[in-house]
Amino acid sequence: MRSVFLNDEVLDTEKNIISSIGISSICLMENAGINSADIIADYAKIINYDKIVFLCGKGNNAGDGFVAARHLIGRVKEIFVALLYEPEELKGDALINYSVLKNLSGNNNLNVKTVYTFNTLKSETTNRKILFIDAIFGIGFKGKLEHRIKTITKYVNSLKNRKVIALDSVSGLTPESNPDDLIKSDITISMGVKKYNSLFESGKELSGKVYTANIGIPDNEFDKRNSREIFEYTKDDAKKINLKRNPLSNKYSNGKVFVLAGSVGLSGAAYLSSLSALKNGSGAVILGIPKSLNTVLERKTTEVMTFPLPETHSKGLSLDGWKDIKKKIEWSDVSLIGPGLGRDEETMELVRKIILEIKGKYVIDADGLFAFKKNTEILQNSGSEIIITPHYGEFSTISGIKPDVFKKELYSISTDFAEENKVVLVLKNSPTVTTDGEKFIINSSGKENLATVGSGDVLSGIIASTFSITGKALESAAYGSYFHGLCGDELYKKSGNSSTIASDLLNAIPITKNLLFELT
Repeated sequence: MRSVFLNDEVLDTEKNIISSIGISSICLMENAGINSADIIADYAKIINYDKIVFLCGKGNNAGDGFVAARHLIGRVKEIFVALLYEPEELKGDALINYSVLKNLSGNNNLNVKTVYTFNTLKSETTNRKILFIDAIFGIGFKGKLEHRIKTITKYVNSLKNRKVIALDSVSGLTPESNPDDLIKSDITISMGVKKYNSLFESGKELSGKVYTANIGIPDNEFDKRNSREIFEYTKDDAKKINLKRNPLSNKYSNGKVFVLAGSVGLSGAAYLSSLSALKNGSGAVILGIPKSLNTVLERKTTEVMTFPLPETHSKGLSLDGWKDIKKKIEWSDVSLIGPGLGRDEETMELVRKIILEIKGKYVIDADGLFAFKKNTEILQNSGSEIIITPHYGEFSTISGIKPDVFKKELYSISTDFAEENKVVLVLKNSPTVTTDGEKFIINSSGKENLATVGSGDVLSGIIASTFSITGKALESAAYGSYFHGLCGDELYKKSGNSSTIASDLLNAIPITKNLLFELT
């Protein structure tokens, strides 16, 4: 997994590394600029542009821009470096690289100019197809954007024929910043490691695709200092998981999953979650459902074994099925509780009774989570290994914390909740995060086509199945989230961002698994 750092902590980390390994800051700036120039040049080749315009501030972010501009000389059409502050305000490494660049100005299609007024910038960019490079502030920004800078950023955003690459971070990006005041980028080149603010909420939308540029610091130097254990989960991590079957195995040794799901009007959730568990690789899946759903689901789930159970007057699962349910949970390696279960109070009481009295491995999703509204102490004291998979609304319900609050403090609130309640929390959003209270794992796969009804049911089945095979809760949750997103990415290539349905994901599971593990 790749380390991710909080924006306000990474600069101190870099200073610590510089001191520890003896590398100079100007060397790091040179590396950052060189590798950024490569990414910029590659991107410039695939877009139709007239000029590359660097918007440079007065700190080290501007210095990265100066180096990148220098290394683009002769590789791109025309470069205009707009210094948005007076040169006298530059200092240190940024000043050194500005001086070098200024000495090259006037030749090689390079023009370096102080642009203190909006009109000067406008005259250089009107009626042109511009690739802007945002090197104004980077991650070192504090406070509020001054009016003059906001005028420039809004002008850039207003241009139709423009693309933007941000160096290290969209300038001015903080949890408190107004997104309308910031430049919307197509690409962000993060120096050394990815930065937290670029991956969440408005930062994710503003940052575009995030690349990492090598600045000459080995990854393990960042990893050693990643005390918060914030990571991004990648394809390399997914490929390490062992889902391969033993040639001498049988259906009951390849992971047994019991799914407790469904209610009238929500039979699809039961179908999707149970079949995704089977397609993901579990050898045997039994689906416990209210008896009135059995006829339709017995026809629809040919390979999943249905298990009709007593139901309440509102057609939810009844406490009368307790003994039979207990036997199936004890039979299974993992039990998945919740998809389409409904919120009948007796059904919720049944869910609480299961977690209170039967020690085991569980994935709790969807309606099953509502059993723990104001009852999270049941999770804390269960003694079981539990993965819960709420989306933001469900998490708000069980935690009692409003979304607007935990969005701003996602890392601390989610890790505290997981640690306090002794669960692995899969918090579904874009991106999904997984935490056990110690590690905070950010999923790197998935796109907006997954925002469709039933998608979460498929995810819960994949996670439950993986858990039944590996027996490892955190590993299974992180892998399941990534693999689910990867299935969505494969479908995105075929049907775009809005035509995926949940059953498409079921069909994508075996194909995507073969691609991931390079099977033939």
